[in-house]
Amino acid sequence: MCAWKLDVYRSWDEVNDPSFIETWNSWLGSAPDGHVFYHPVILRTWTDKYWDLNGDISPLYCVARHGETTFFLPLVLWRRNWKNAFIRMIVPAGFSDFDYHDPIVAGNGGPDLMDSFWSMIESRIMAGDLGPFDEVCFTGIRFPGRQASWLSEDEACPFVDLTPYRNYEEFYLSRKKNLRSQVEKRRRQLSEKGSLTYHRYGAGEIDAAVAALPAFLESHSQRWPLAYKAPGLHADIVRNGIPAGLVHFSELRLDGKAVAWHLGYMDNGRFYYYMPAYLSEYHNFSPGKVLLASLMQDSIECGGRVFDFLRGVYRYKEEWADGTLGLYTYQNRSGKVQSRVRQQAHQMLEQLKSRRSAVHGGEETTAS
Repeated sequence: MCAWKLDVYRSWDEVNDPSFIETWNSWLGSAPDGHVFYHPVILRTWTDKYWDLNGDISPLYCVARHGETTFFLPLVLWRRNWKNAFIRMIVPAGFSDFDYHDPIVAGNGGPDLMDSFWSMIESRIMAGDLGPFDEVCFTGIRFPGRQASWLSEDEACPFVDLTPYRNYEEFYLSRKKNLRSQVEKRRRQLSEKGSLTYHRYGAGEIDAAVAALPAFLESHSQRWPLAYKAPGLHADIVRNGIPAGLVHFSELRLDGKAVAWHLGYMDNGRFYYYMPAYLSEYHNFSPGKVLLASLMQDSIECGGRVFDFLRGVYRYKEEWADGTLGLYTYQNRSGKVQSRVRQQAHQMLEQLKSRRSAVHGGEETTAS
């Protein structure tokens, strides 16, 4: 049986080299189950921002070859601060902000080969081949291995298969009558208050899109107060991602004023519903629900084949969705004495944070 060959790229100069980026793009183009979060434009935006903020991450970009198939898994070593017991974690790049972290598989993969890949990665990490660490955590994995350290996550990802429908009207009529009635009622109520329009920012509107972000992010934080937002990250995502045709930033406007927003992605026929928000004073008019219907229409008219709601099986998503994709997490720990000390301290700190978070309540679960 063909053995694995693993190369690990450990410097930012290596992984940001134009020749490496070109090869990276070729892998993504040959990956039937690739995702936008590992597109070079999006991932480099994330790594550049986190490096600029504190410089506590370094690359461990794994390129594994098995016969004619290449697996690309961009990992980072995350050296955390005193608030996290100085623990050293090996995590996927984009770990704290993105939903999917499966490797890019260029070539003919399958469940057995995927399991073999994860087994090889596990053995190499635990043997110390990727360097010293305290913990390993891979989240947001759609195609896991079969090792004992894999666990099913509590969250899953609803989605809509758009391929059976010739146009938006046909798709919309396939949804339940109650959902359509709600959308039409809220659209009518908003239209009675002024001129209601949907707008998606284009490549010629980058400055305007960046200027719209503060109000959007403030509204998002009001709904999800515990969600960390790296300073400047979303502005960089907009600046880099809209011209590349990857980032989809849109608004629902009432007399020219934004009352709801969505920042997401669209790539290779898949729309990613990522960050919705709306003005709280319009809660009773459900502008988020109306905007979501417009996003569905926009994605279909742009050739979308799948509308992916990403994490969270909430009722408002299920009303539109016709399937759900499970997610898995891999966790492991170093057994070295110093690592165990940091692990225990980190666990105590995480328990303290959880108790504090419980006081503030959980995330909002409606689109409104």
